[in-house]
Amino acid sequence: MVSIFILLCTACADNISYSESEEEITQENTVLNPQTEEEQNAGTVLEEQNEGAVLEEQNEGAVLIERTVRDAPVRIDFYTREQSTKNGDDAVLCTRKCIYPVVTIAGNENAADRINADIQKRIDSFDTGTSVLDDANQAYQSMRDSREAEFHFYPYFDELIFTAVRADSNVVSFLETSQYYIGGAHGMYYYSGLNYDTRTGERINFADLSANADAFRQDTLAFIHDLAATAAYQGIMWGNDADEQQEILYQDERWYLSTSGLVLFSNPYELGPFFAGEIEFTIPYSDLEGMDLKERYNYTGAKTIRLQTEEICCLDLNGDGREEEIQFYIDQMGSYDTDVHFIIDGTDYAVEHEELSRQFSDDHYIFSWAQCYLYDMDPTDVEIEIAFQMNYNTWEDDIVTPHTFLYRYERTGELTYLGSIVGTVTDPTVKLCTISQNTESEVQN
Repeated sequence: MVSIFILLCTACADNISYSESEEEITQENTVLNPQTEEEQNAGTVLEEQNEGAVLEEQNEGAVLIERTVRDAPVRIDFYTREQSTKNGDDAVLCTRKCIYPVVTIAGNENAADRINADIQKRIDSFDTGTSVLDDANQAYQSMRDSREAEFHFYPYFDELIFTAVRADSNVVSFLETSQYYIGGAHGMYYYSGLNYDTRTGERINFADLSANADAFRQDTLAFIHDLAATAAYQGIMWGNDADEQQEILYQDERWYLSTSGLVLFSNPYELGPFFAGEIEFTIPYSDLEGMDLKERYNYTGAKTIRLQTEEICCLDLNGDGREEEIQFYIDQMGSYDTDVHFIIDGTDYAVEHEELSRQFSDDHYIFSWAQCYLYDMDPTDVEIEIAFQMNYNTWEDDIVTPHTFLYRYERTGELTYLGSIVGTVTDPTVKLCTISQNTESEVQN
């Protein structure tokens, strides 16, 4: 169960006070940002790193998928700090890690400074916390004092991770993950949404999203209640009580604006069991327009639609003027009997397509929490790509990295595998482009 929890984690930690018997092992700040990595490694292929690294992957097909820096007024550099603490027995007691952003806004240094200052307060609060280390030291001493001939102490960890979920001329948003392990079957984690106005750098409150805050709240709650009634959500939730949803989802910092829409979420054990993790409800921008979302918070970037229930989505994927009927859903999510289904016009390609079926059957991928997006990689063409996101796990060291597999639905009814990237298509700081392996010509979105 410890491994299962770590599968849901990435990394984070920092400076705290130690007793004389403890030894600090520190790692210097490492930039995980695509812009900075390219500047430091110009002309070279980057080595694989943890989540946040930007890589390119050679595929057997005719297309190379590459992630490059998105041309946008907002730049986000991510840094990581990590350290471990040993005691006098040379045993690692605790590891602490922090992955944090530094925001730059072209022509608006004051707004960027406000955002960075607000984030720094959260980092400072994390830095001063010693409870996990104190618990680790106490647990180790208790095990040693029990005079067992042999005992194994699994090091505790304390981590703070920031992930960019939107970054444009209107909004800069992050999902903050706080996770820790203090013994037992698994660790715990807690999410917070942070949303900033790009022009002012000030925090966006939920009441700011619409001129009629009360009506907006009721409209979004009704949308969420309908989502929660679907089989996809009832398979991971304890029920569908609207009052409970309102109490939990409409707390401060329980929402963020993404490239797909307004996302409200619960933390583990609130609306469902631990295996369900963070339960998200995405309200697409197309629906938010009818709920009177302020125009300044609308998203005008590349089309990104998350298929979050078994309901049929109608969209012209291949530009033939006819809408396809598209479904993506997971039976018995999180169990050993999980089945993934991706259906276009009655054909389940998760079963019929050899490459996609193989990817969903690969034991290295946590397919039982797979996500599917309809993503317009190149707005200059008529096709809309299909992206399947899964977490890759090495199992040897419990490092988890998101991978995304991209497909195109042809007018012939064939599903063509384009290739994969390390990372997500929803990362707002990068763009995808395709490079022909024969001509090396680039088509950018």
